[in-house]
Amino acid sequence: MTAQATAVNAVSAKPKPRRRSLLHRLVYEVVDGQPIYYKGYREVLNGHKTLEEIMSDSSLQAWLKGRIYAVLLQQLLNSDFDITVGEQGLILGKKRQRGADLAIFRIKDLVLDNHYSKRPPEVVIEIDVAADTEDSSDMEYIFRKVADYFAFGVKKVFWVFTDKQQVMVALPDEPAQTFSWNNDIVVLKGVNFNVATILAKAGRTLG
Repeated sequence: MTAQATAVNAVSAKPKPRRRSLLHRLVYEVVDGQPIYYKGYREVLNGHKTLEEIMSDSSLQAWLKGRIYAVLLQQLLNSDFDITVGEQGLILGKKRQRGADLAIFRIKDLVLDNHYSKRPPEVVIEIDVAADTEDSSDMEYIFRKVADYFAFGVKKVFWVFTDKQQVMVALPDEPAQTFSWNNDIVVLKGVNFNVATILAKAGRTLG
């Protein structure tokens, strides 16, 4: 039996208490009551990787999150909007939970408490895919997540792809468009970011 088959069987069979606890920690999102695990979770189950190895961002992803956040925060000061960064938990409905890398809320909709938000942000920005998509594809996962965001009430979704150096822009009822990250990406009126410019101003290049 292959290592992959062993991991799959471990998930499908009724897990032992310790394994069940580990599986719970490996859940990234929940859609229609079904868990979506972190990319690489099977390697954790097989003992080939640790939780931290698959749940942590790469240096580029973490850096971009921080820098895009900083650029947008500066433009949002003294406005009706606020921004969160990290992994903003969103409760889309019963047994439906998503996580956003960056989320821009109207200030009145951002409740500062120790719970996931039940109110939709106006804008979500994602960087790459943290979810396991071995049984489908990254793009299937992305378009399902974007559709869920729109159904929740999100107005715009931006998805940064670090490998292709591109940004996908998605609006409700319109075909998604993809641009080079050399372009200015308009998030809200008077608010934008340009990944290439962010890198250039910091004097950084990709390794």
